[in-house]
Amino acid sequence: MKALLKLTKYLKPYKKWTIIAPLLIILEVIMDLFLPTIMANIVNYGIGGNDPTYIIINIVLMISLSIVGIVGGLGSIYYASIASESAAADIRKDLFKKINSLSFFNFNTLKTGQLITIITNDVSVIGNVIMLGLRFVLRVPIIMLGSIFMAIMISPTLSLILLFIIPILLITIYAIIKKAFPYFEKTQKSVDQVNTAVRENLGGIRVVKSFVMEDYEIEKFDQVNKNMMDIMIKAIRYLVLAMPLMMLFINVATVLVLWVGGKMAIVGTLKIGSIMAFIQYLTNILTTILMASMAIAVTTRSMVSAKRIDKIFNLKEDIKEINNSLVVDKIKGKVEFQNVDFTYQEGLGDNVLKNINFVIEPGSNVAILGSTGSGKTTVASLIARFYDPISGTVLIDDINIKDYSLKTLRKNIGVVFQQASLFSDTIKNNIKYGNETATDKDIIKAAKIAEAHEFIMKRPNGYDDLIEQGATNLSGGQKQRLSLARAIAANSSILILDDTTSALDMETEKKIKKSLKKHLENKTVFTITQRITTAIDSDIIIVLEDGEVSGIGNHESLIKNNSIYKSIYKSQVAKEVV
Repeated sequence: MKALLKLTKYLKPYKKWTIIAPLLIILEVIMDLFLPTIMANIVNYGIGGNDPTYIIINIVLMISLSIVGIVGGLGSIYYASIASESAAADIRKDLFKKINSLSFFNFNTLKTGQLITIITNDVSVIGNVIMLGLRFVLRVPIIMLGSIFMAIMISPTLSLILLFIIPILLITIYAIIKKAFPYFEKTQKSVDQVNTAVRENLGGIRVVKSFVMEDYEIEKFDQVNKNMMDIMIKAIRYLVLAMPLMMLFINVATVLVLWVGGKMAIVGTLKIGSIMAFIQYLTNILTTILMASMAIAVTTRSMVSAKRIDKIFNLKEDIKEINNSLVVDKIKGKVEFQNVDFTYQEGLGDNVLKNINFVIEPGSNVAILGSTGSGKTTVASLIARFYDPISGTVLIDDINIKDYSLKTLRKNIGVVFQQASLFSDTIKNNIKYGNETATDKDIIKAAKIAEAHEFIMKRPNGYDDLIEQGATNLSGGQKQRLSLARAIAANSSILILDDTTSALDMETEKKIKKSLKKHLENKTVFTITQRITTAIDSDIIIVLEDGEVSGIGNHESLIKNNSIYKSIYKSQVAKEVV
């Protein structure tokens, strides 16, 4: 409940609507409470007294009150919708902002399917419960107390029936909700599983088809889908009992009222119209109890969603800026590692990097070479401060990178990830993604350096051609070249290329290397690679082995003095020569 109450702060900007909606509900309820009494008067005094004028006046009054009630009801729905949907939109916006602020550590513990469910389904549940709250927070108690008061005013004797019916109804509904509650949380988790299954299947559809695993994937999806169906059926199975039981209690109560009230009418202590009005108030009371119970059930379910949302908001942001962090327009590009250790399990696991030390001067062309799992990408991630070291210091321009604002740091470091990622937009907008001020000339220049201009111009709309979701209309090499062009267009002082040319042929790779050396000579370029042919022409080669620096130098010095580098050279280049 605490997590749900915390989210009510999102109603503050819409305070006016949150006040108007319940006030209009009061108007609707008051009108509804008068109608049975007016109907009773029509029967008792109009029809009973054979007074047509009295009947007409009261019918007109009933119609007028009904119209006022309808206006109040529609108005409350309208303003409650504005407040609830606006609050839900703000929650969704803040969730998206929070997700984008999280570190890679956080994403290692979260599932994409779960995040999608939270930001869509769970937020919608909260929006619905806010809407429900604004509609029923005053309606339920007013109509309940008002109907009980009016029933007692009509007949204290008949009102004793309420003492018999209401407790039994409350106990029954409580038992139903208690049975259904455990399935609410399971329902949300099952939605996560379905979303994850769909996302994984669509993301890897080419792999699925290439291995002819469609039947397996369909069966796997069928399992999670059936699990979700079973859980929801079990939850609904209990909730649907409420309505028939409600009708049973109403019918039983009506029979009792007609039985007792009929006897009272025979002896003249109660009029027929009053019995009709009493039945209407009785129905109001019992249906209101059901409404309140369903509202409690929905609120109970929303508490599960609120906890999941609150969990995201409470995630610790591992990468934080210090107060008065350093903001500069441009850095020179000197990079230094001092006794850096790192583990992906926040100090609990084995070190991925151990006592890393090196100094790279601005404008250097650096290759970080090593086998899979040697720590190459981790070094690059620390430079861009996607993670912080467990111990030691990373410096840029002789300043601890923790002292820089994240915006300054990231704007001055261009990264091309191993897994090329492009957006559903034009080629032009993808290339200028990291530099909104880039001109068409800058974009074309970046594309030419990345050897992408030629294939772009062959597309139907050139640079204005649309990239489909997941970049499915591009080859792997085209994706890598566009990702490289994007990093180049950002005009950063430091450029990190993480196995950027793995999907390219040797000839294209040579052209890109030559072009990068010519056009980016004033920038510090880190190339993460397993290919010795990619590293061989670099000014500095850092050889990593099991998270440690095995050697630093150029090709000539390493081939003479470093056994690991020599071994890599022989295994790759010597074979090619042979």
